[in-house]
Amino acid sequence: MKILVDTHTHTVLSGHAYSTLMENVQYASSIGMEGIVNADHGHMIEESAPEYILSVQRTIPAEISGVRIYRGAEANILDFGGSIDIREKYLKMTDFVIASMHDITIDPGGREENLAGYEGALKNPYVDIIGHPGSPKYDMDREAFVKAVRRENKLVEVNNHSYMFRRGSAENCGEIVRLCIKYDVRICVASDAHFCMSIGGFGYALSILEENAFPAELVANRTRETMDAYLAERRARLSI
Repeated sequence: MKILVDTHTHTVLSGHAYSTLMENVQYASSIGMEGIVNADHGHMIEESAPEYILSVQRTIPAEISGVRIYRGAEANILDFGGSIDIREKYLKMTDFVIASMHDITIDPGGREENLAGYEGALKNPYVDIIGHPGSPKYDMDREAFVKAVRRENKLVEVNNHSYMFRRGSAENCGEIVRLCIKYDVRICVASDAHFCMSIGGFGYALSILEENAFPAELVANRTRETMDAYLAERRARLSI
């Protein structure tokens, strides 16, 4: 399976990544990617850009060097009700929003608390996907999670970065992938790149899809065309 849109990439504006947006785009173009989501962290991550930077994304061209640039964000989930650190005023300026739990902004809770936080974030109409849901640090009932994604008609992230930096994620991601097949839930495969040369690096994630014979039609970011089809649904959901 080939994935041509990377839905989770970071720039220096995240405060702990190494590449600029232009470096990300240039590398993505060089390896034949059709699009990237520019998803810098919400402002509650130390050293990340202020919330209003999302308004500045409107000055970025929609396409550079044949690469579609989707204006996004990785919002931080702040509590087990699913509140995030980006206000609606700025969420309206995005094409795609990831909501994630990070130990810098929320201490891990019990399985029920973690699940409730994810479910709450998924109810936010602007949130499209939960970041790195296989993280063992935020353990939960994964079947209930996939069912919640299906109820909201959102997406599940299979995060390649987690396989290297979140020990125990491989087993959890495998379970989530199988549950997505069972419940016919769409996914995005993401690099979570913090350096330009990690963009399009999906090897670990793709191997788990192949092991489970994951249906290609359930991968929303296979191509720019399939990504744009999901985003058309998003605009209809938000009535914009």
